Amino acid sequence: MQEEYLHYLWRMKRLNFNQLKLTNGAPVSVHEVGWYNLDAGPDFFNGTVSIDGIKWSGNIELHIKSSDWYAHKHHLDEAYNNVVLHVVFEHDKEVFVKGIQLPTIELKNQIDLAHLRNYEKIISNSYKVPCSNVVMDYKLSLLQQIDVSFLHRIERKGIELLDLVKIEQRDKYSILLAAILQATGGRVNKLPMQELASILPYKLIAKEQWDKTRLEALVFGSAGFLNDEVEDEYYQELKQTWRFLKHKHHLLEMNKSSWKFSGIRPYSFPTLILAQINGFLLQFDLQNLSDLKAEQIISKINKLSATYIDGYWENHFVFGKLSKKRKLNFSKLFKQNLIINGLVPYLISLKHLYSDFSFSDMAVELMEKLPSESNNVINYWKEIGFSPQNALESQGLLELNNEFCNFKKCLSCKVGTENLEK
Repeated sequence: MQEEYLHYLWRMKRLNFNQLKLTNGAPVSVHEVGWYNLDAGPDFFNGTVSIDGIKWSGNIELHIKSSDWYAHKHHLDEAYNNVVLHVVFEHDKEVFVKGIQLPTIELKNQIDLAHLRNYEKIISNSYKVPCSNVVMDYKLSLLQQIDVSFLHRIERKGIELLDLVKIEQRDKYSILLAAILQATGGRVNKLPMQELASILPYKLIAKEQWDKTRLEALVFGSAGFLNDEVEDEYYQELKQTWRFLKHKHHLLEMNKSSWKFSGIRPYSFPTLILAQINGFLLQFDLQNLSDLKAEQIISKINKLSATYIDGYWENHFVFGKLSKKRKLNFSKLFKQNLIINGLVPYLISLKHLYSDFSFSDMAVELMEKLPSESNNVINYWKEIGFSPQNALESQGLLELNNEFCNFKKCLSCKVGTENLEK
C-alpha cells in the first residue's frame, strides 16, 4: 500500500462515502474532500465533513497507519493543528491534537481490491514508461497530459530564470542575457553559466553591445578567462580592455576554475560557447526582441551569421592554444537551445514580471512552430508509438517522462488514471 494511492482514492472520491464511519462507529458525511496539497503541510486543505450531525471545516490528513502521525512528527508541527479528519489504511494508534482525540476513518475494509491489484500491477512492471504497452490506446489523454506537462515545464523554467537576476536588475535586457547564458551552457557548465549570469554588468553590456572588443572583454573577463599570461594579440587586447573596465566600473569576476572542460567535446568548451554568445549579441537587437512575432524570432535565429564570431576561434577552442582550422558556425543545437531553453523561459519570466499573458502566448506559439528535438527519451517514445510533431510536444514529453514516468507517478497523470480505471 502506498500513501499516494490513498490520496488518489480520496481526491477522486473512489470510496463508498455513504458508508464511511469513524473508528469509534460514529457516522461521517464528506461534503468536500478538500484541495489536494502537493507542498508541505496537510494532504488536503479546506475539507468539510459532518460527524454526528456537526459540520467541521478544516484540513484532512492521510496515512498508511495512524501511528504515522507521530512517526512523521506532525504532533510537533503547528501546521497540523487544524486537521479535522485523519484518514488511514490501518488504524493502529489513537492520535491526539491539543489533547483532543482526532477523528479517524480506517479504509482497510473499504478499498476495491481489484482496483488496488490493477494499480500494483501497473507500477510494478519493468517498463521505462509504466504504460508503454497500452499508452497509444489513450492518445487523446496523452496529448492532454503533454500539454499540461509542457506548461508546467516552461513555468518552472521561467521562475528559475527570474531567480537568477537580482530584483533591482530585473528588466527585459538583463533577464534575456541571463536566459541566453543559461540556455547555452549545457549540463556540465550550467552552474558556472548561472554564476556568470548573476554577476554580469547587464546595463554596461547593454551600453557596449555594439562595441565588439568591449563586449567580448566584459563577457570573457567576468567569466574569469582574462587573467592568464597569453601572448596572442587578440587576448592581450581583451585583457587590457577588461582591466580598464573592471577598474572603472568596479566589476566582479569568476574564478576560471569554476568552468568544466574535461569530459566534453571541444565544440562545447565554455570559451567557444561564450564566443558564440558574443557573436549572437553583436548581431541581435535584444532590446526589441519581445516586440517581434514568433516567425520573426525564428527567422532571425536561423539567419545568425558566424562572421560576427571573432576569427580567432577558427583555430582555437581555448585561449592560447592553437587547433586545426575549421569553419565557424552557429550549430543547430546552439540555435535550438537559444529558443527552447532561453527565449521561451525568458518570455514566461516577462509574463510574471509584467503580469502580461501575451508573453506566454508567444512562448507557446514559438514552440509550436519549432520542430521536435531528437534525443534518447524522444526516440524511446517513438519506438512505443508516439512521435512529437513540434517542440511543444517534445518538451512536454520530456517533462512527462522525467517528472512522472521515471517516478511512476501514474496517479497524477491523465494516461495513468485512465489506464487504471479501464
